[in-house]
Amino acid sequence: MTGGPGRSVAAVPHRSRPGAREAGSRGPSRSAYLLPGQQDPAAAPMRLFCFHHAGGAASSFAGWQERLGSAVTVVPVQLPGREHRLREPRPRDLSRLVDELDEALDPLLEAPHAFYGHSMGGMVAHELTRRRLDRDRPPPRQLLVGACPPPHLPYEGTVPDRFTDEELTAWMSGLGGLPELVQRYPEWLRLAVAVLRDDLRLVHSRRPGPVHEPLPVPVRALAGAGDPLVTPRLAAEWARHTSADFRVFTLPGGHFFHRSASAIVLHLIASLLAAERGART
Repeated sequence: MTGGPGRSVAAVPHRSRPGAREAGSRGPSRSAYLLPGQQDPAAAPMRLFCFHHAGGAASSFAGWQERLGSAVTVVPVQLPGREHRLREPRPRDLSRLVDELDEALDPLLEAPHAFYGHSMGGMVAHELTRRRLDRDRPPPRQLLVGACPPPHLPYEGTVPDRFTDEELTAWMSGLGGLPELVQRYPEWLRLAVAVLRDDLRLVHSRRPGPVHEPLPVPVRALAGAGDPLVTPRLAAEWARHTSADFRVFTLPGGHFFHRSASAIVLHLIASLLAAERGART
């Protein structure tokens, strides 16, 4: 979720476009989309870019680097308006966000990499993959989407502008996505709900349409056995969005299984990335 007690908010230097690399800058930490102190992505043969869920932040992938080991560099992607980017306006248009991500992350996407996106993050990861291919830029070796509906279907979650803060709080809490600690402090809760509302607006800015040409990228769909939003059966419909290999996996837990069953999820991701590396050597 959003920042907790004692979290400082760093001032963000001016950029010509949000998240873009400053002229003459060096190193991955110069992109606002990466966490301060991000490990050098070149430290491992594979980079895993992680895109967080609605109402969440890059910190939802804390601990992934330690669990996945030295063969993978985990690169959590931080959207504006939360944690160290709290003072920046939150995006509400998915297409514009993908444009900015494509530009900001492009220097880091030349080397072998994969995408993992959870819920809203899966939508972002999919659209970024398509954008990379449209521009004839290197796509991810694998697209992993967790708790994310396939793009040809409308999003069945909450419509943000039809619900009060109290109703959004109850909805997110019922899914297991709102920590009790946040709910104890009114200021934190107001911020958390504001972030969630804007992220849901971002989700609803995507309009499902005809199925595009399938991606020539392997897709792995992960679904929680008890997820009321994205069932394993629904996740299996991602198959029509790839012309490469497709697999669907059912994990224990609900919508936020990547937190409640993190050890199982990370073991699966590690095995998928290792198999891809082995197939290319």
